[in-house]
Order: sequence, then C-alpha cells, then structure tokens
Amino acid sequence: MAHSPHRPFDLVILDLDGTILDLYQPAPIAPAVQKAIAAVQAAGIPVTIGTGRTFEYVRQYVAPLRITTPVVTTQGAVIGDPRTGRVLDRVAMPLPLARRAAAWIDEHDYVTAFYFSDEEGRTHIVQNRNGPEEAFYDHVFGTPRTYQERLTALLADETVTRRWMPLKFLIVCDAVADDGQGGYGDTEEEDKIVAELEAALSPGLYITRTHPRLVEGTPQAADKGEGLRRLCRLLGIDPARVLAIGDSDNDIPMLEAAGYAVAMGNASPGVRAVADWVAPSLSEDGVARALERLILAPLSAGSDPA
Repeated sequence: MAHSPHRPFDLVILDLDGTILDLYQPAPIAPAVQKAIAAVQAAGIPVTIGTGRTFEYVRQYVAPLRITTPVVTTQGAVIGDPRTGRVLDRVAMPLPLARRAAAWIDEHDYVTAFYFSDEEGRTHIVQNRNGPEEAFYDHVFGTPRTYQERLTALLADETVTRRWMPLKFLIVCDAVADDGQGGYGDTEEEDKIVAELEAALSPGLYITRTHPRLVEGTPQAADKGEGLRRLCRLLGIDPARVLAIGDSDNDIPMLEAAGYAVAMGNASPGVRAVADWVAPSLSEDGVARALERLILAPLSAGSDPA
C-alpha cells in the first residue's frame, strides 16, 4: 500500500474487549465509536481489529463496523479476511507445550477453555468444567463450546490432534480485579497464575493477562505484536505507519509494534507505560476521541497529529 503524505496513518488496529466492547457482558459498540471508525474509513484509512477473540466471533460481532481489512484474531494466532471468512495465516501451539499446559490446567481448579483450529480453519472451543457464571463464560470464551473435564486426555488423543491444531488457552480467575471503572484493580491472583505458567511453559508459550479476570497462553510467535507485523507484511504497510489502541497487557506487544500507541483510560498500568497518549475510558467513548484527535482533526486541518 502506497504511503500518502496527506494522512497521518496507513492503518488503525483496535483491540475489542475493554477498548470498544464491554469487558463483562455483551453490549453494542457505542454509536460515537462506530461513527468515528466510519469517518476514518471514509477518509481512506483502513481500520482493523487485533483481539484474543476468535475469527468467527470477530466476523459476527463487528459486522456493523464494515471492516474489510484482514483482522488479527485469537491473540495473533489467526489472521483472516472478514469478508470471505478465509483464514490467511495461522500459528499453532507446539503440541508438546499444549500437552504441558493441559497438564497444568488439569492440576488446578480454574475454569478454562482450550481453542483449536481444524483443517478448514474453523475454531473449536473446549471447556474443562462449568462454574457459577455461565453467562460470563459465554461472553469471554465464545460459543459454541464442548466439554472435556481432562484436557490432557483430549490432547493425548491422536485422532483429535491429527485434525485439530491447538491455538491458545484461556483461564478464568474467580477473584474479580476491577477498579470500579472497568479497569484494573488488585490483581494478585492473576499475577500469581501468570508467574506459575511462565515458570512451567516459557519461553515456548506467551503468557499474559487479557482482562481483569483472565489469563491466556498462546504460541510465542502469536502475540498481537507478531500478528500485527505479519498483517503489515500481507498488506505491504510499514508498522511505523500504524495507530494501535488497547487496554490490557496482551495489547502491549501490539502497541509496541505500532508507530503510535494509545492506551484507553481504563487500561492496565503496563499499557499506560508504553503508550504515546492516554485516551478517555471505554465508558467515555475513548476510541472515538482518539480517532478524532489523531486522525480526523489533523486531516481536516491538513496537518500531522500533535
């Protein structure tokens, strides 16, 4: 894609949960955010998504945004075309590491979902056990899901692993760590899980907090930063010409890979530390304010953003 000197960026990539979607329950994307995204697209700057959500979820939930640029999903493991549903790029979790992760999960009591991709690129979600918040699990894990109490047994089954490649796992911590504004409060339990998983599975897997109550594990080469770089190669875009917006620790690699990083007002301390600018919070339509300040206003004035 040729660089235009008249526009401040060549691509915008947005996180979903905590950035344009509610962290805890399904809710529509705010009208102000939809309007700002449409205005950026109308100005000739493509907008895309960088999320831990599955490709199928993104295609369904962000349809009102009319995104046509390939999206980075499943924490960077899957890049797909939202128009056609075609998977363009996948990174699988090495099977030995997936089995070690399953063993760790089976030894603990956390409600967990493991994600797989089949030969056609479809995502399959397997949950180890149910808990007291089924609506929350529907929201954060996605649907449909099947149940398998012992994930080690699933990953030991060669008839399964020949057809399905493991992509990531997602662990729910039952202790709510919220600052009261949809952001990050006391998170000792999540930090403990991250430390234990890193000791058991790093450097082969990338372990990160993705939500005040969630910890996620993905292939080392499949964080959002690597996903953005792979997307930029597919599109012929310089990552230095990308604006990225996010709120959670898993967004840090994406923000670091982009030329300009925006943290939401409800972002974790780690995200704030790497940001070039902090926008208002999700509840204050922070993405709309960021796009207006950094793209729409400069385009109207014929200048680069301050």
